[in-house]
Amino acid sequence: MASKQSQRMAARQQLQQRMAEKAERERKQRTVWWSIGGVGALVVLGLLAWVAFTVFAPDEESDSASDDTASTAPSEEESPATVPDGVPVEPVIIDSMTMSEPESGETAECAYTPTTGTETPPAEQPASGVQEMTIETGLGTITAEIDTANAPCTAGSFTYLAGQGYFDGSQCHRLTTEGIFVLQCGDPDARAALESGNPQGAGMGGPGYQMAEENLPEEAENNYPAGTLAMANAGAGTTGSQFFLVYEDTSLPADYTILGQITSGLEVVQEVAAAGAM
Repeated sequence: MASKQSQRMAARQQLQQRMAEKAERERKQRTVWWSIGGVGALVVLGLLAWVAFTVFAPDEESDSASDDTASTAPSEEESPATVPDGVPVEPVIIDSMTMSEPESGETAECAYTPTTGTETPPAEQPASGVQEMTIETGLGTITAEIDTANAPCTAGSFTYLAGQGYFDGSQCHRLTTEGIFVLQCGDPDARAALESGNPQGAGMGGPGYQMAEENLPEEAENNYPAGTLAMANAGAGTTGSQFFLVYEDTSLPADYTILGQITSGLEVVQEVAAAGAM
């Protein structure tokens, strides 16, 4: 009896041992499969990352093309013709502008239409003879003979503004080097706009009033010859303080007041033109 009981106990122990060994084999097998699965997952993730980088990362050829495009943008060393209209490369600062006293004699009634609350020049202005305008810049002096007799309202406006130092410290903001050949000045706010990195804001300023055009040329070729000092405008009746200096014979619609003729210093403007525009 004892012998049979011993046999049963031995058989039970053997069964338990076999079951334990089987469980251990299964545990090890699961561990191996988990390891293989983990490695596989890492491989898959790596492949996905590589694909994502390949598809979405910046292309080296594209970067090079962008750099090439940037390098072909006009620079100060290139021909001015590559930028036919822009801010002069050579800054032109008007240190001061003065007007000689007008001649006595005839007068004209001028209509200065306010656009802000700014005070306007007197309505009655001298209308005889000529005046001398002197523009002092850091690049040299420019003088012009102002046709007061034929452009009395514009001449009177300049005499009024120059007497207040309106143009002093201002910067010429526009140079054209193709089709028309002019240097444009007279915006008191242009310098601040350019120095703040806002060239689009240059050319928007004025004296706070407008006037009608006068002393217009004929519609003809080169009706604004080299040396002409004329007035810019934004349409009929909008002449303000902005003016342009013509450094090479230019044809324009006969819409811009001719204020006078440069008598000395045209070479200053021509040198600015030779440097080109940005």
